[in-house]
Amino acid sequence: MIFLSIKARVLLGLYLLIVATLAVGIHIQMTNAGVSYPQWVDQPVWLPLSLFILQNIGILWLSERIKEWKTSLSFIGQWAVLFITMAALQELLIRLPLTAGYTVDQQFLYLWVSNYLPELLLTLMTTGVINVISRTLMLNNKVIAVLVVIIFTVLSLFFIQPVFQDITQPLMPYLTSPDSAGVLEVPYPWQVDVIASLTFIEPVIASFFVCYLIYLNHYSKHKNLMVQTILTLLILTESGVTFVFYLYYSSIESYVDRILSISQFTLEWVFIGVAVSSAVVYLTRKQRSVTIYSAW
Repeated sequence: MIFLSIKARVLLGLYLLIVATLAVGIHIQMTNAGVSYPQWVDQPVWLPLSLFILQNIGILWLSERIKEWKTSLSFIGQWAVLFITMAALQELLIRLPLTAGYTVDQQFLYLWVSNYLPELLLTLMTTGVINVISRTLMLNNKVIAVLVVIIFTVLSLFFIQPVFQDITQPLMPYLTSPDSAGVLEVPYPWQVDVIASLTFIEPVIASFFVCYLIYLNHYSKHKNLMVQTILTLLILTESGVTFVFYLYYSSIESYVDRILSISQFTLEWVFIGVAVSSAVVYLTRKQRSVTIYSAW
């Protein structure tokens, strides 16, 4: 367990804010340099299903790590931590609603209800069901737990997700729709870059927490921790497999341009993985040295 003083917490917060700014800066600078935004062709149905299955298996793993971290957590407590972590990694709580809302005529509530509330509801349900699977099946048989997660994912994608996409429609007539004249286009003004950079601390904090959970699972060496963290983030955010599939299902003709267009987002998570793992190793080593010195 890492115990931090108030000063150390402030410094860690500043560090994570810098990491967030640099990470999202990868995407911003590549876009400003002329790198195209990802452009997909029609995707086969198995592609989003594969991404969702892999992500949910990752959530099952994350649920186990949270349970090991705080054995005293109730079902509701574990579910809350799991949901908040996944929602933050997917940037659904703060970053996307604020950034995208600013670019769409600053109609934040309209965009949140239409685009992000259904995703939040799906994440809430998904983490709840997987939390149940983790607490009831994982200890008895991991293979069965994974199979149940796969079956749930298939049912969720084809039957439950469409319901959440339609559930907010009755609210739309009561919200002010964006004026097309107020919708911003690339290149965005500097205000958008500032909002995107500052609010990107949301997934960075969640990434730090995930990295810490990995550290508690005995991956203490920096290299191991860094690799494990990067792979975990690429799975939980779907960025890793998305990178591979995009090379085959992009409408951009040049493979070099395809790699550049999708890597502007993949590299964000690679950078975050390196940065947060470095922070966890530094903090734990510093605390260990202080403990040894105090005992001496």
